[in-house]
Amino acid sequence: MDFGLSREDKLFLESVRAFAERVIAPRWVEIDERKWPIEEVAARLGEVGLLGIPLSSKYGGQDGTFLQAALAAEELAYADPSLATAVYMLLETAWPYVVQRYGREEVKGEVLPEVARGRAFIGIGSTEPQGGSDVASVQTKAVREDGGVWRLYGEKNMVTGVSTILNLPYGGGVVAITRTGRPEEKHRGVTVFLAMLKRRGRVSPGFSHRDWEEVGRHGLPTGYLMLEGLPVEEVFMLGELNGGFKVAMEGFNLARTIIGAASIGAARWLMDRALEWIKQRVVFGRPIASYQAVSFKFAELYARLEAARLAVYKAAWVADRHYGGDPAFSMQEVATAGASAKFLAVSLAVEVGLEVMKWFGGASYFKETNVARSLLGVLSYYVGAEGAENILKLIIARNVVGREFV
Repeated sequence: MDFGLSREDKLFLESVRAFAERVIAPRWVEIDERKWPIEEVAARLGEVGLLGIPLSSKYGGQDGTFLQAALAAEELAYADPSLATAVYMLLETAWPYVVQRYGREEVKGEVLPEVARGRAFIGIGSTEPQGGSDVASVQTKAVREDGGVWRLYGEKNMVTGVSTILNLPYGGGVVAITRTGRPEEKHRGVTVFLAMLKRRGRVSPGFSHRDWEEVGRHGLPTGYLMLEGLPVEEVFMLGELNGGFKVAMEGFNLARTIIGAASIGAARWLMDRALEWIKQRVVFGRPIASYQAVSFKFAELYARLEAARLAVYKAAWVADRHYGGDPAFSMQEVATAGASAKFLAVSLAVEVGLEVMKWFGGASYFKETNVARSLLGVLSYYVGAEGAENILKLIIARNVVGREFV
């Protein structure tokens, strides 16, 4: 087994790290406090090719791998441990790739180059007020009119980036999971559209929205989207009519792996801040690192972080094997590896954040130390977003134990 990166991957990692250290790290608090708009950050990411890494160069992408996308997410999260920058980048890894796989050629040729340049954003419209993880039970309706136009009606909650779409030069849309069949058909009646909220600089009619005031990761807005007859041309359907469940699941599988990578980056940043602190913080005449209650816990977290990191890299590697056409790696393995990566990395990052706050003591409660900013960002993925912890366990159990038993 080779645990090393290829020469190409190492060069890529070095370039991302240099960019992140130079451009993102000095201003990450400005991002979290909304003093440096995420739209301007996106333009910088686009300039250096960090949006749509696995997309084909035909559509403005880098012809990169999911492992490279994971490496980039980790470095961006280390530079901006509030996670706003890494989350923007990871969303523009997973969902544009889904558009590339299942979208019509004219749509891909128009929208994806704008995403890669940081001029457009593609988000995911899945969660609804009645729940998020039960995708097969979505209630948002897509109704076909004469002339090949669909109208979308319903509510989507916790949608990342609607305000961002409206502020970007081209605009963008959301991968909207809708019901086109009868409710009792469950996943067999689900269709996915790329619902454009703003296209070529013009805002579409038929929707309204509001942003939520989040407790963390303030730099990237998340909000509520009301679809009030939003028109979507049939050419913007992703995949086949009533075949959208599989399309949506692929996007979630890929996003989970990159979320794991971002969580590892934030946890690394927290551990490095903790290492500085426990060496210099003196209590009863000794650095607190000399107390086993601190140093042993640090060692445990360090070891588990290394293990979780390898799980994330393996999940990205499995995705690369599958999408590269290797028949030895199935979509089920991609799903299991992605769920495992997110489960391990996110829960560990939260634990790291809580421990580091205890080591910092009361100082961790002040914005000036910035420790809590990172924990609050990681918490957004602990409580939900591409699958809460129990949903990840359910995916793993069904895939490994067997759906007939779970």
